[in-house]
Amino acid sequence: MKYNKSSKKYLLIFDFDQTIVDEDSEYEQVKMALSEEEYNKMIEMDYYDGFNYYFKRLKEKGLTLKDLHSILEKLELSPKMKELFSYLSKNKSKYDIIILSSYIDYSIKHILKAHGFLDLFDDFLCNRAEMKNNKSQQLLYVPRDQFPHKCDICNPSQCKSCELEKYLNKKNKKYEKILFVCDGSNDFCPTKKILKKGDIVFPRAEHSLIKLLSKKNVKNEITCEIFPWKNADEIITKLKEL
Repeated sequence: MKYNKSSKKYLLIFDFDQTIVDEDSEYEQVKMALSEEEYNKMIEMDYYDGFNYYFKRLKEKGLTLKDLHSILEKLELSPKMKELFSYLSKNKSKYDIIILSSYIDYSIKHILKAHGFLDLFDDFLCNRAEMKNNKSQQLLYVPRDQFPHKCDICNPSQCKSCELEKYLNKKNKKYEKILFVCDGSNDFCPTKKILKKGDIVFPRAEHSLIKLLSKKNVKNEITCEIFPWKNADEIITKLKEL
């Protein structure tokens, strides 16, 4: 891959659920409209059918996007994440900042907007939800055309390495480092395949990715630096060292 020469810049990537927000926002969103039986039915479906089933039930129960928004706006950011975002806002010229998440972009953007940080992010590599009009009511739906990939590590709804590789090819830019703030086992794929020596993965302490990376046979597959974090101000300290 050939890159355009550019001034020193870092690509800073954030996962969303249990990284930027402290909870599983996808579950918090879904349980608003679904009973336990309906939720169990949804998770047996693929991502496309599951979320479209959810949006259909939302409408059938008379719930609107305004009701959805009220749930999303209650979700809290992870400890010290506001401080990290404020630091990045003051130093934005050093970073391209993106979201890499299997959660739907509509909900992610609404949550970030509610906290005043939507404009901090340059791009969203997420599953896409689109709006369509259904008589007098707007209805979200998730188009199936975005999902196919051939990765044997990731779940069918998204391969984070595939999405990140497409993004890097599109940007055609050589970054000083790639920095990946994340938490879950589905973040292992880009950590292994995309991040190289000199890059840094920031797995959240006591979550599934750091537990996976702590296994000797797995850690040997990783060439980037591993910097666990509990509160996001620890990430600020590391960024200041670069």
